[in-house]
Amino acid sequence: MDSPPFATADSFIGAVPTKDSFTRKVLKTVWVLLNLLVLVALPLAAWDMHAHDMHPHFIAWFVAGVFVLLAVPITFYEVAQHLEHYRAPRLQRHVIRILFMVPIYAVDCWLALRFKDQTIYFDTIRECYEAYVVYNFYSYCTVYLEQFCVPGLEQIVMRKQQQKHIFPISLFCGENAAPMTAPSGSNGNGPINGAHSNGATGSPFLRLCRHGVINYVVTRPLTTTIAFITNAIGVYGDGEFTNPWVAYPYLALINNLSQAWAMYCLILFYKALRDELAPLSPFYKFLTVKAVVFLSFWQGQALLLATKLDLIDSLRGRVEGSGDGTTNNATGGNNATGGPWSDYDDASFATALQEFAICVEMFFAAIAHAYAFPVHEYDGGSRSSQPGHQGRTLKDNLRDMFDLRDVWHDVVNFSESNKDEFWGEVSFRYRRVVG
Repeated sequence: MDSPPFATADSFIGAVPTKDSFTRKVLKTVWVLLNLLVLVALPLAAWDMHAHDMHPHFIAWFVAGVFVLLAVPITFYEVAQHLEHYRAPRLQRHVIRILFMVPIYAVDCWLALRFKDQTIYFDTIRECYEAYVVYNFYSYCTVYLEQFCVPGLEQIVMRKQQQKHIFPISLFCGENAAPMTAPSGSNGNGPINGAHSNGATGSPFLRLCRHGVINYVVTRPLTTTIAFITNAIGVYGDGEFTNPWVAYPYLALINNLSQAWAMYCLILFYKALRDELAPLSPFYKFLTVKAVVFLSFWQGQALLLATKLDLIDSLRGRVEGSGDGTTNNATGGNNATGGPWSDYDDASFATALQEFAICVEMFFAAIAHAYAFPVHEYDGGSRSSQPGHQGRTLKDNLRDMFDLRDVWHDVVNFSESNKDEFWGEVSFRYRRVVG
């Protein structure tokens, strides 16, 4: 049996963390106490506003805003710490992009909760970043294996046994996943992330995982563009699952399949390389990403279904302004005296609940990310121990964080590879028919 790969000298993963100074410990303690105080006072403030007949929508907006104000500083603090200890740029750029998911989700949902008519625009921004986060988590793992482990990702994968598809995917794709070994004629050492390659060389298993993730990065903006267009011409039909004449059910199906396949490819990648990824503690990182990305989608669908089935009709009546937990049938389910927020249909009400829930959940997600992606993983080495790190300034680190050329290269490679495979399949079918 081959010996497991080992981390290189430039790796800071698993380094001994630097202890917090006394001042930093005091500040963290004060911060925890303030958060506990706010969380205790918040229900009392919300109840007082309700007792003074404030509209439930604005109470929800206020409560959601408090959670956003609690969540965003946590992420900004963690990002600032990573930028201060930016000793593994190729890894930490992906960590920072993942961490930014919390403020983007939180602020986006808070604005969508306030400006109901513009919800589709806020939601699509959030959903596009969701695809970006999935890509960055995959890249984070591959960069570690390629740049911080010996003998490198391709060589590690070539030593692995053939991976099998997980049930029920095995029913549709066969028992075995793509081969682990590079095809004959390939050098097996092609670049993995940010490569200038057509994707035709290297391990087929890695191409399967990489393309499975990037398909979501490409698909989500395309479906978002279609959603904008169909919404503008009045045929989007948000939440209308059973209406075959609107775009929503088809776009939801495409997005769901693309997202599910991307997450499955991540699971397949982790299943094959979990021993090599162990120094990253990838399970907790993957869990925090998956919980926000995957579960938020199904949470929204569950809320929509519950609203359609009138399972939360009493709560909806209060939000619509009827005050007694029932809707006003004389006005088609809306109370005309409910003010500007009395025009909720099933879909918009479910969406409002989803936005509120995400604002609250992002506070806990920010805490989970702080523990899953700790800066002390990179705090055990000297600033000059990595080539190219000497003399780096905060401006250099920020520029590197926002450098998206790696994403662009992977998307181009994905497009070129799929184009070649598509036309190759067409040519093969044509020759078989023509004879």
